Amino acid sequence: MTKKDVSQIFKSIPKGLLEQIGKETNIDYNVSRLYGDRMLKLLVFAMIRNAKISTRIMEHLYNSPFFSALSGKGGHKTRHSSIADRLNSMNPEYFRQIFQWAVDRYGKYLQDKGLFKKIKRFDSTMVPISSALVEWGMRVGTTPKEGYSKVQLKFTVEMHAKIPASVKCFFDQPHLAEERALKEAILAAGIQDGDIVVFDKGLKSRSTLKAFDKTGICFVTRGAASTKYKFIETHRDIKGRKADGLKLLQDSKVYLYADGGKLMEHPFRLIEAEISQTGERIIFITNIWDLSAADIARIYRKRWDIEVFFRFLKQHLGIKHLINRSENGVQIQIYTAMLTAIFILVLKVSNKISSYVIAKMKFEEDLLLLLVNELKEKPPL
Repeated sequence: MTKKDVSQIFKSIPKGLLEQIGKETNIDYNVSRLYGDRMLKLLVFAMIRNAKISTRIMEHLYNSPFFSALSGKGGHKTRHSSIADRLNSMNPEYFRQIFQWAVDRYGKYLQDKGLFKKIKRFDSTMVPISSALVEWGMRVGTTPKEGYSKVQLKFTVEMHAKIPASVKCFFDQPHLAEERALKEAILAAGIQDGDIVVFDKGLKSRSTLKAFDKTGICFVTRGAASTKYKFIETHRDIKGRKADGLKLLQDSKVYLYADGGKLMEHPFRLIEAEISQTGERIIFITNIWDLSAADIARIYRKRWDIEVFFRFLKQHLGIKHLINRSENGVQIQIYTAMLTAIFILVLKVSNKISSYVIAKMKFEEDLLLLLVNELKEKPPL
């Protein structure tokens, strides 16, 4: 991937595309100033500038000369209440389509190589908020006798290579179960031949694993240490071999027991290993038969990348602080955070920067320098 600067990245979304998506989603119906593309730029700018954003911070940024130079809005000013109203009413589909454009535009440049090129990792994370503030949310644990409880927003992300390729937001109680949320996200992602789906043991339904296998979805997941199974035969004799900090114990064809102790007579591959440093035993379950046991373990280890990504989203792009409490506003924030993360990833990879945090710092520094130079040439009205 050739080196990209902030100006190239930030201005890469074609104006014609924004206009087309705007018309399709009716984003600017009956709006005089806070247009969809302007709100998009404001949200991205706020996420780059602040780890904890709010509509009041967005008001300050909107009214700053920096944003005037970035957006070309002239001397127009706004209030935080107007920004909140727009977040309540704007169509999230506008932001989803722009995020999807970035996935398609930059995904091919952010590919992994070799074994990891076709891996699609899926995982969910939660954001808590007081039940006094919202009418939606997933309740976890018991309701307190006094005061308000916390409810949770869940969003489930597909990460393909280095890029967040899709995201689904869940607000309702049934999707608290990963059995439902992860399964829906995987089936909606459009898995293709050769893709390898990786997820953790939150999705453990034996019937779902069987359905994945029957429909040609190749997967690697973790099993609990207490996983019950019936040994059929040894797939490969690996006992005693070592690889990447693991001592391999078995590589077998097995039948798994489902809930209720019922044996499911459908073969899966079970690989058992021991972490050399701690002695902890771990189990991998897969329907991939041609890769080595060490490669299956390496594929699952790549799932950790999504945990690092979630931490970056929460700590540095403000996802754990909801700007708006409507389902509409939450989805807009999530889609824009994913778009912003892709912009930062492009800068990180093309400039060979070692971490998300340093890449974000450089993005902010270079963007501000760009805007300062524009202000010198053309001061705001």
